[in-house]
Amino acid sequence: MSLARKYTLVGSATLASRLTGFLRDILIAAVLGSSAVADAYIAAFLLPNLFRRVLSEGAFNAAFIPIYARRKAEAGEESVAAFTEHALSSLVAVVFLALIVAELLMPQVIGLLTPGFRDAPEKFAQAVIFGRIAFVFVAAIIVVALLASILNAMGRYGLVAVAPLILNFMLIGVLIALIALGWRGDYRAGLALVITVLVAGLVQLFFVAHGLRRAGAPVRLGWPQPDRDVKKLLMLMLPGLMLAGAGHFNMVVAAQLSSALPSAVSWLYYADRIFQLPLGFVAAAIGTVLLPEVARSFREGNTAAAEAAGNRALEFGLLLVLPAAVSLSILADPIVDIIYRRGAFSAADSVATAEVLRAIAIGLPGFVLVQVLLPPYLAREHFGLPLAAALAGIIANIAVTIALLSRLGAVAAPIGVAVSAFVNAAILALGLKRERLFGLDATARSVLPRVIASAAVTGGVTYGLAVLLGPLLASDQAIVVRIAALGIICASGVAVHGLAAHWLGAADLAAIKTLIVKRTA
Repeated sequence: MSLARKYTLVGSATLASRLTGFLRDILIAAVLGSSAVADAYIAAFLLPNLFRRVLSEGAFNAAFIPIYARRKAEAGEESVAAFTEHALSSLVAVVFLALIVAELLMPQVIGLLTPGFRDAPEKFAQAVIFGRIAFVFVAAIIVVALLASILNAMGRYGLVAVAPLILNFMLIGVLIALIALGWRGDYRAGLALVITVLVAGLVQLFFVAHGLRRAGAPVRLGWPQPDRDVKKLLMLMLPGLMLAGAGHFNMVVAAQLSSALPSAVSWLYYADRIFQLPLGFVAAAIGTVLLPEVARSFREGNTAAAEAAGNRALEFGLLLVLPAAVSLSILADPIVDIIYRRGAFSAADSVATAEVLRAIAIGLPGFVLVQVLLPPYLAREHFGLPLAAALAGIIANIAVTIALLSRLGAVAAPIGVAVSAFVNAAILALGLKRERLFGLDATARSVLPRVIASAAVTGGVTYGLAVLLGPLLASDQAIVVRIAALGIICASGVAVHGLAAHWLGAADLAAIKTLIVKRTA
């Protein structure tokens, strides 16, 4: 299979996963709304979702594949087989012990994650039950991540890319059944969903293990054996997980700090799902192109090329997320209302979720800056300052949220998350400037003001169309009319942004194309 076909296959599967995941969340909102059961369900999955997102973004691959490739090149297939068997055995042992501890201490875990739930004993008890079931899913997907890394190292990408669809399809089927049964906003619905997630995790494990067996590389479990590379793998995972999951850690902190407010955890979750659409697209594009380019440049001793690649990625990322941030702020109310308001998700929930989305959208550029500034550190395996920057971001998140919570309520936490991204980015930038590894070059200094200007033009047009078509977006209009009006605004915004970026010289399409061509080559 050619590289182009592999990229197409993985990209298509990823897109399908994002779309079905979004449909899943729309149905969850319809079934659970922002009820106490919804809060308990979301709280139970704060850590499972953290692991799932971080592992799906390649944190395990980054640690595993270089060791796998080196063992294969130096000692052949037998060495690789021994490494994978020892790695799987050691990981299963660690995961099993962690699962036992988590099951026993789940009340303390939930109390730590959502301390405000202790004032609502029934919600707290439900979250503990859901959490105990959900942690079996965590154990399964951690093992799945290792098996998937083996398949990726063998060049078998398709099955790994398709596996996450299992969870979405199973949940969508159960959610449709719950709607048909009329189980909305009650404990039975939440329990049915969390059990479905557990079963989906086990099905994913069987699916990937079966694919590995068919690929001719069955991995056997045995007693953990001492292996220097397995120890190195486990040690490299820790900084990789921390750095890849910094943004997700901040969302967990945000949920923790706002858990005393009724429905705040649910509103934050639903807003984050919309927020992740533009962020996920841009982060994936930058991660695919920039890190390999920077790593290759550093290996060749060409720091100028690495710096140039970072500048082009910065231009590309801000070109996409600045208008997205502005548009989400302007259109937050109709977007949330059209997507979520049905079933158990009320008009009041829609207004509150839109306010949270508007606040967190401020942080989009900050998260992209982090994505651009991390590769020079990762390419040189320098983890110290990035970890310190991530920790500083979390501290800033806590400080800002606590300072604003009494005045702004549920909106305080997303503001804290946005601030954390900018603090993280600022520390990374200062570190690179001190090492003279990154700075705005002449092209960036010329292009970035044009990027900002084109985003301003797009925001002005979007705001004008939102006012003009406001009557068609009203909740008393037919849903088809509202979707059509929102679609016209969004499509017009995209078209205007493209034209403005072209006329103002904000889009360096040739440079972006060059990076993609180099990556494909």
